[in-house]
Parts: sequence; C-alpha cells; structure tokens
Amino acid sequence: MNHLYEAVWPKLEKRWEWAEDNFADGIARLLPQEQQAIALWWLEAECNNGSLSQFFFNSSGEFALSALDGLQHLKLPKTYAALHSAIAYFGGDYPLDRERRMDKLFEIEEQFGEDVFDEANDIITGGADEDYFMDLVLADLDALYRERPELLEEAV
Repeated sequence: MNHLYEAVWPKLEKRWEWAEDNFADGIARLLPQEQQAIALWWLEAECNNGSLSQFFFNSSGEFALSALDGLQHLKLPKTYAALHSAIAYFGGDYPLDRERRMDKLFEIEEQFGEDVFDEANDIITGGADEDYFMDLVLADLDALYRERPELLEEAV
C-alpha cells in the first residue's frame, strides 16, 4: 500500500462517514473533489473487480457523472473519453435511479452485445493517460486537506 493512500484515504473516509451520519443528503455535503474521489474509487473498484457494466449496474453507477467530472478535473483526457463514450450509450439523460439505469443497461447490452463496454473498461483499468488515476486523486485530496485543515476538524 502506498504512503499517500495511508496518509489521505482515512481522512476522506472520516469526512465521508461524518457526512453520511449527520446529513440526509450525505455525500452531497462533501466538496466536489471529495465526491469525485469517492466516485473514482468506485469506478476503479468495479472495473477491476468485474467490469464497467458492473459499475453501471450496481449502486456505484450513481457516481458515473461525478467520476467523469473527476477525470476532467485531473486532466486525464483518454480515461475521460473512455468513460464519456460509455455513458453516451445511456443517451442524453444518464439515469441516476438504479432501476432505470439497470433497464437501460439491459437494452444497451441487448442491442450492442455484452462486451459493449470492454474497450472503455480496458482503457480505464489500463492507465491510458500514463498516470494511475487514483494516485492523482490522492495527491489532489492531500493538497486540499493541507490547504483546508478545518475540513478535518469539522468531521470529528
């Protein structure tokens, strides 16, 4: 496990738990960078554990647009393009509701085949932008928490 992960991820987890425990809108109370970090963590976990289809199918799929924003924020154009192309299959109004998203996912896979997201998945898991995006996420959060230490104090 790398040093940055050990130093930063527990801070995000603390803030995430604080938001979930204290507010009805939970994760929405976190800063965009934190929301994007969680979204990108889910993207990486689901793509490595199963596939991009799994990411969309599971509740993690609600984070797809935030993950896209995170990739743009981190300036990862190839990985951004891969996720963007996959999201485009859902049409102009990406379904945040899981039931609607699952229905649409079944339609997409029926029309285009179950391997429809394989190329995008390979780009996302393969580090197409040369940098492992979770390292960039952690470095970005580390800078945020150094700049704004009061964020960690409120999550006590």
